[in-house]
Parts: sequence; C-alpha cells; structure tokens
Amino acid sequence: SVDVDYLISEFNKVRDAGEESLRDFLAKHLNVEIGMNLRANRWAGAEYWLQQARDSITLDRLIEKSELITLGLDGGGLDDLLGFSALGRLKGNPRIWWVWNHAWANKIALERRKENIPKYQDFQDEGSLTVVDKVGDDIDQLATIAKKIFDSGKLDKIGLDPLGLGGLLDGLLDAGIPEDKMVAVPQGFKLRGYILTAERKLAEGNLYHAGQQLMTWCVGNARVVMVGNGMRITKQESGVGKIDPVIAMFNAIALMSLAPDVSQ
Repeated sequence: SVDVDYLISEFNKVRDAGEESLRDFLAKHLNVEIGMNLRANRWAGAEYWLQQARDSITLDRLIEKSELITLGLDGGGLDDLLGFSALGRLKGNPRIWWVWNHAWANKIALERRKENIPKYQDFQDEGSLTVVDKVGDDIDQLATIAKKIFDSGKLDKIGLDPLGLGGLLDGLLDAGIPEDKMVAVPQGFKLRGYILTAERKLAEGNLYHAGQQLMTWCVGNARVVMVGNGMRITKQESGVGKIDPVIAMFNAIALMSLAPDVSQ
C-alpha cells in the first residue's frame, strides 16, 4: 500500500501544478470519481445521472419498445474510446427518451493510458466496453450494431463529429447503411443547446439510461468550460478521463431534439 508520507509529498507536487494534475492525483491515489464528487465545473446533468439509471434497459429492449431511434458516435482516436449511443423515443409516450451506450478501446489506448486499465477491466466485465486487438475492428463491430438498428426500420439518423467522419463513414457504408442516414453534428460551443436539453431531460425524469459504470465514469469526467455566454464540454478539459461516449450521447440527443417524424 502507498504510505501517507508519499501521498503528502505527491500532493504537494501537484497542488500548484494546475487543476488537471490535482484531479488526476485525486482519481489515482484517493479513488475520487472526478466530476461526480468534485462540484467545480462539473456538468450539471451529473447531478441527476444516478437517479435516472434503469438496469432493465438493454439494446434489444430499446429497439423493441422505441418508436424511433437516433444514434450518436464519437471518438476513435488511437488513445480515445470509440463511443456509441443509441437513443430511443418511447412508443406511446414520446416525451420519454432512453439511452444505451457502448464503447470500444484498442490495445494502443490501454498502453498509452495505463492508469485507466483497472477501470477498463471493470467496464469489460459489465459488458459496456470491448477491447479490440486490431485497429478497425472497433468500427466494424460498431457498424454491425448500427446495421441491426437500421434493419429494425426505426433508425432516424446517425450523428457524427464532422472531423471524425472518415473511417466511421466507410465502416457504416460497408455495413449497408445509406449515406443519407449520416449527419455531421457541430461540436464545441455549437453543442451547447443539446447539452442543456440532456440536463433538462434528466432533471425532469424523462431521460433514462442503462446504469452502466462506463457512463457514470464518463459523465463524471465531463467538465464544463464557460467562455462569455458560451459553454462547451471538450476532451481537452477532462485530463486522462474519457468522455467520448457522453459526446456520442449528446450527438444522438442533437438529432432527437429535431423532433423527427416516425413516418420518415
């Protein structure tokens, strides 16, 4: 075990090194879930996240009981997670939205972010994270799930980061999903309205999720940056903590916020 003198010495080193270093110290040595416990600039939706968990939510159930589904994707860089979010609008009560998430990591991400390996192991055990040996297998597996939802006849659109379209777009097209189903969702400050929609839906009790540890961690990592009247949540502010599946969720919410018609 780590002795107290060592911890004090390490703390003194990071105390003046900036907030990111301090956050990483707390997460690594004191097991503080950054964001879920530290209130400073955490995402407001985190406050309502845990109470909206329903472990009865599975992908198959979401497909069966939803009248319409939007998908959001994000990440996929070599030391990122590749985040996938399926957001359903409940048949019979379209005010109720529910979301199921999955993420992929490749072996390179594990090597580059060794401090996250124990968490990733927990997420693998719960079935919310898949670690792939070969770069590209993650996109193929994601595209297979997206195709299953497309084949259900309930897929509205798939929202992607405009900068990350390349490989994801190819993978989805190869799986047989038409290009007109894919939409670029503006990121950064332009995502603000959809982030606020997610907060409001959670606070109202009208957005449910599958209660995955993966998402609790990622929601806890999400940090809000205010600049003037603008607000954004970006990876740069989240240190070693990953938020790709949360951004994927915001991308799916961006599309559902447009109130798509079931008959499309």
